Amino acid sequence: MSLLPSSAEPFELAIEETHRGRWDSMNAAVPAITTAKENPPPSFLPFLVWEYGLGMLTPYVGNLYNLINEGVAWERVRGTYAGVRRGLAFINITATVEPAWHGRVWWNSSQLRFPELPANDNPLLENIEGITRLSLPFRSDLRRGVFEYDIPPAEADGTALDEAHLEEESGIKLKTNGTVWSFGRTTEFDHFLTEEEGTAIGNWLEIPEEGGIPWASMTYPWVTATFKWADNPEAQRRSLMAAWFEDHEIFVAFRDADDEVIGYRRARACRPVTPIFGGVYSLAGQPYAPQAGGQRVYLEAMTDFEENFDVTATSVALIANADRASGIPAGRLWLAPSELSGGQAFAQKAVSIPLRKTVRERIKFIVRF
Repeated sequence: MSLLPSSAEPFELAIEETHRGRWDSMNAAVPAITTAKENPPPSFLPFLVWEYGLGMLTPYVGNLYNLINEGVAWERVRGTYAGVRRGLAFINITATVEPAWHGRVWWNSSQLRFPELPANDNPLLENIEGITRLSLPFRSDLRRGVFEYDIPPAEADGTALDEAHLEEESGIKLKTNGTVWSFGRTTEFDHFLTEEEGTAIGNWLEIPEEGGIPWASMTYPWVTATFKWADNPEAQRRSLMAAWFEDHEIFVAFRDADDEVIGYRRARACRPVTPIFGGVYSLAGQPYAPQAGGQRVYLEAMTDFEENFDVTATSVALIANADRASGIPAGRLWLAPSELSGGQAFAQKAVSIPLRKTVRERIKFIVRF
């Protein structure tokens, strides 16, 4: 059977005759061509990306199959917040877009709020930034991304504080003119101080017997005895040991897999507390309030952005009675291993915390007696 019209020239008929043996292979190729987009082989993917106009996303989406399958749907809603959601789905990220307040100078900006901490700074944050900028409306900008640690700007317009640092948001940029990232991560511990630890740091009272705490054991300042002498001796003991921490500088030590110190962070909160509804501190969902005579101690330290990064902390511990190196100011919060000496470690806990530029690590302890 000839596929040429009846007006075909002999030369055309001759060419058709010479190719007649290839009809079988060509017939098999026709269905493959018509169904190639349903299950394309890897070699087809770059051409389909070009055909669909998705080349702009290839620097941020490594799996081209995901890009091909969802790319057309993304293009239909590109320029909307729905486009942002679809775009981030390419890399299995979910986030809520929060537009800026209309009264801001940068009114056409938005921020992303993540339900969980993104897994890494590089390359994931760059991919998130690139996809979001391509997905937002044309005149909208991606200003910031946040998780847990979110300090918004204070509105000081029309006052003497206008354009002060109070109007800046928390976070850090990984590149010039890039997005600001403000992340936080909390690690919590409930620790019962052992006799060995208490003796080492100089804060230990034997559990009193029926007669109460012996006078010979009362080596604590009178100002810390914020309880009635008729109170339960065990409660008195816990109150005295808790009050001891308020007069001492406590650090959190971060160590790596080789048990080498990464650095020390001074505790920003070290207070005797009592569990109470509406307390300013919380640990494991339990609120605590600072209180004289409290029978537990709440300790908290928080690292700063870029303080230490690209290393994983495998353990943390509390350090008491340590001395700053000569020339180290009393106000410095983060100390290198060589900037702190002596001291006794207690409440050591195993962790796995990858320290990052964009993440402020919050370490919380409740110490019981």
